Amino acid sequence: MACSALTAGILDLCNDGFGGIEKIFLANGPVESFAETAGVVSAITVGGSALTPADFFEFEVPRQTSTLNESITATQENGTVTYQQDITMVFNKMESDKRNQILLMAQATTMVAVAKDGNGNYWSIGLEFGCYLSAGTATSGTAYADRNGYEITISGMEKTPMFAVAGSIVEA
Repeated sequence: MACSALTAGILDLCNDGFGGIEKIFLANGPVESFAETAGVVSAITVGGSALTPADFFEFEVPRQTSTLNESITATQENGTVTYQQDITMVFNKMESDKRNQILLMAQATTMVAVAKDGNGNYWSIGLEFGCYLSAGTATSGTAYADRNGYEITISGMEKTPMFAVAGSIVEA
């Protein structure tokens, strides 16, 4: 089988991007299938039904606190490429309701996540193999102005890069 060949370059035309994560949407998985064209997902199927905004739980995060990262590991020796996808979410104020949801996230192994970035774009995490809570901390802080709250990481390891997702799948 022949390797893929480049089809285009990447131009750096404008400085109009915006960083950060606005919110994260989580749904129970595992994903059975998804419809994708040119890297954009238009439908996600779980349990025999297409997911709708009612199937996703919305997690709001404070401005400039949360991140979405994708690390590419290409190994020439093994002939493999993997895409490690991680969302780090920050929630202020330790509370029992938040604790209970984090407990459920920690027990889940095949969630599907979609992050809305600062540019209004939606990105998938764990669409092919599911995502899971991989790390977290709860802290009271030390000084009066320190954060009292949670920081958790949702991770997925995929064989392809993150897909863009149609916003209508997660938000009405």
